[in-house]
Order: sequence, then C-alpha cells, then structure tokens
Amino acid sequence: MRTNAKLRTVLIIYTVIFYGLWSLLELYLKTKMGIDEFTIEVYIKCVLWLIPAILIHFSFSNHMFSKKEEMYSLNKKCWISVPLMLLFTIYIIGNEYFINGKLAVSESFGIHTVIEVLSIAIGEEMVFRGLFLNAALRDKKKYLAVFINALMFLAIHFPVWIQSGTFISAFMGGGFITVLLLSCIFSYAFIKTKSIWTAVFLHFWWDLLLFTF
Repeated sequence: MRTNAKLRTVLIIYTVIFYGLWSLLELYLKTKMGIDEFTIEVYIKCVLWLIPAILIHFSFSNHMFSKKEEMYSLNKKCWISVPLMLLFTIYIIGNEYFINGKLAVSESFGIHTVIEVLSIAIGEEMVFRGLFLNAALRDKKKYLAVFINALMFLAIHFPVWIQSGTFISAFMGGGFITVLLLSCIFSYAFIKTKSIWTAVFLHFWWDLLLFTF
C-alpha cells in the first residue's frame, strides 16, 4: 500500500516547520541568544528532530518501508556497518596523517564530545533515514528516494555553513560532495538492514573520528 494522504500532509507540515525553525535557530537565534553548540546538538535537536520524528514514525509505521518492529531492532544484517566503519577509520586517519604528518587527539575532545556526537547521529538519522527516507521508499524507486534524501540532508547543512561563513568553501572545496556521499552510504545501510541503528552507528563513528583528530 502506498503512503497515505494523511502521512504526506503530516510530512509536508513537519518538513516546513523543521527547516524553518532550524534555519531561524542557526541564522539568528543562536547568536542573538548566545546558545552554545552542546545545547543545540543535544537538547534542541532532541526536541526539534528526534521526538517529532519518532512520534510520526510510530503513528504511521504501517505505511513506511521499515515498521517499528524492524527499525528499532538489531539483526544479523547490521554487521554490514563493521566493514564500512573500518573504511571510515582508514580514510579519516589516513587523511589526517597525510595532511598533518602526525596523529594528535584534539584538545577539546572529551566525554561531552561523545555525548554530542551520539546525539547528532541519533537525531539526524531518525529524521532523514528513519522518517523522510523511510516514508519516501514506499512511493519512489529506491535510487530516486536516496537521491532526494541526500539533497534534503545536504540542505539542512546550509544554515550552519552560512552562519559560520563556510558556505562557499563547502562547495568550492567539495565538502558538499562528502555530505551527499555519506547520506547515500547511511541510506544504503538503512535499506539493507531496515534498522535505524546501522545508520546511527555509521554516522556516529564518522563524526566521532572527525571530532577526535
């Protein structure tokens, strides 16, 4: 059965509110109110990203690609994340060593970093793979759904890049390609396993490595 009209309406409303509020937060409220990154990534993302996505998924689970019985469980296919995590490790550590000639743990790294990265991974994957992609897979071919999802995932980075003054460099330096490729990898893992945890593990590990070095 195709995604029903009520779910499409809910998704449209949530998407508009989601992108609107996130843009407002990053472009204006963060600076105006002096909100720190930890608060945004851990607390605000929980309210704006994680909780609504879970509620929508639970309400319309039967109309999605991965139902709640599958999505929140681990299965043997989730082992697919291990070789991908190994590739992430080789790439990031190798790139770090190639550029700097050494490996050094960031001075800012700590338990708060792990908490922040875990929150980012869970919140972003629940929204983009657990909700948006999960719903789109019922109406579109997989490749098209993954492509659209990658564009949506890229777009959510725009306010952050604009606010930090890195929007142009993200495109000129090819950083946007990395975001698109990662989104496709996370989507592939989700489709193969139907478990949100596979995408969360991969997202968490990638960001943790970036924050570590």
